[in-house]
Amino acid sequence: MAITLALLSVYVECTGPELAVYGNLCGPSGSEFCYKPVLKGGFPVAYLFDATGVSVERQLAFVEDDLSVGALVLDIATYLAIVLSTMMAISRWRQDRMQSVRFDRT
Repeated sequence: MAITLALLSVYVECTGPELAVYGNLCGPSGSEFCYKPVLKGGFPVAYLFDATGVSVERQLAFVEDDLSVGALVLDIATYLAIVLSTMMAISRWRQDRMQSVRFDRT
């Protein structure tokens, strides 16, 4: 479940502050690199970055774009902690509820 949530978080997209090179005809001399904010996806840590010139611009895809494995692992760990803590809270709530029902019957 944590892996699925982390992979689906790629639809949370934002741009910048990282910059990517998208051309080389900028600057006063016309021979300097052109930069623009890069599109990135993933939450809470962005792990997929749009590769300019390689993929469809302004669209993220696992096959074409740059994947940061460390950031993806961090996202999976974050979602795993959330899922496990939620499961523990629900389990504890059920236990407390069952104990209160037993106590009311006696």
